[in-house]
Amino acid sequence: MSSSSEVLELEPLSNVDLSLTETRGAGVRPPTEEQLPTRDAAGVLAVMEELNRIRDLDTLLERVLLRARHLVRADAGTIYLRAGNDLYFSFIQNDTLFLGQTAESRYVYSANTLPINRNSLAGYVAETKDPLVIDDVYDIRSEVSYSFNPAFDKKSNYKTGSMLIVPLLTRDNALVGVLQLINATDDSGKTVPFSYQDRLFASQFAQQAADAVDRAKLTREMVLHLVELSALRDPFETADHANRIGAYSVELYDRWATRARVNEQEIRSNREIMRTAAMLHDVGKAAISELILRKETNLSESERKRMQLHTLYGARLFKNDDSPWEVMAREIALSHHERWDGTGYPGHTSSIFARSIKIGRPKRADEIPVSARIVAVADVYDALVSRRAHKKAWREQDVLTQLRAEAGKRFDPGLVEIFLGMNDVVRSIRRKYS
Repeated sequence: MSSSSEVLELEPLSNVDLSLTETRGAGVRPPTEEQLPTRDAAGVLAVMEELNRIRDLDTLLERVLLRARHLVRADAGTIYLRAGNDLYFSFIQNDTLFLGQTAESRYVYSANTLPINRNSLAGYVAETKDPLVIDDVYDIRSEVSYSFNPAFDKKSNYKTGSMLIVPLLTRDNALVGVLQLINATDDSGKTVPFSYQDRLFASQFAQQAADAVDRAKLTREMVLHLVELSALRDPFETADHANRIGAYSVELYDRWATRARVNEQEIRSNREIMRTAAMLHDVGKAAISELILRKETNLSESERKRMQLHTLYGARLFKNDDSPWEVMAREIALSHHERWDGTGYPGHTSSIFARSIKIGRPKRADEIPVSARIVAVADVYDALVSRRAHKKAWREQDVLTQLRAEAGKRFDPGLVEIFLGMNDVVRSIRRKYS
């Protein structure tokens, strides 16, 4: 779009009810000592009140695992989600191995799966829906069907001892996943067996958490259905692409906000709403002709202007100014194609909800919301590093070189610097959502 003022006539776009995808509450960051739950029924109830306020699936899963570990004083743990006949590693936490490296540990093992059968510990719990309490995984009696796989211990030099594994079952007894807690610790930090009280707390906690996880899964599915709506027009707007953009954006925001000394409460809140807002950055493409979106040759000027309208159509879906999530989703959809040097689109606008919208000069630098600047980096990186019908995937080093060259032109230079420093996390996210 040109820098001179122009007026656009937009056709009405059907209202889409996005209320289920609103996400509020705290993101996952290590709690301070006074935030730790008490080890009693009141502590479990307090934790569940906290979890029931979380709607983002990844945030919830990570918080469920964190809180369960604190309730039973477990050094480590894994939370699995069920998908068909398999269990998927969703999150792994380990205070001994990953303390200070929590970002990468969120994704590094999550491409792995376990079949639901009676051979593995977690598979056995998923198959039977019965909890397991094991005092020493290296001393399991021989007559049982399950066994402990020591591969992780050998690779990481970690020593697994005690385990408490409980199914995540909804009120309808449907299996959502499995919660695996590793190495109970005493006051001195020594590994000890899980107690009978630990089992009661973990089982009670898992029953409540399963329903919260099931609701969050529904929310994520609703978001992905909207992504699929865009994919009907643009085949590159896939669920994996959306998940990667959401994950890149959350991790990039976290580092930027920490560097900018944003207060802890604001970081926690924005981490959660950032993911789904970023996932829907291109939802407006559902209103653009597939003849334009799928065209492999250069677009004509009129086609280019028409394609650029997806930013306005997407932003118009999010009308509720009282919802922090909708406000962020709107600013990302509208501004993620603005450029740091002021040559992007659509530019400054009058009310985007009017039929006639006045378009002014492009936004530049800090005029662009930071959420949109973050998604711009994440989106271009993923587009370049991924194979598309009309191009091969770029080598990762070439993509990083391109981002560096565009810093201060297309992208916020500070965000590019941060993104280039989180390669391990980015690769882990790509493995998880590939």
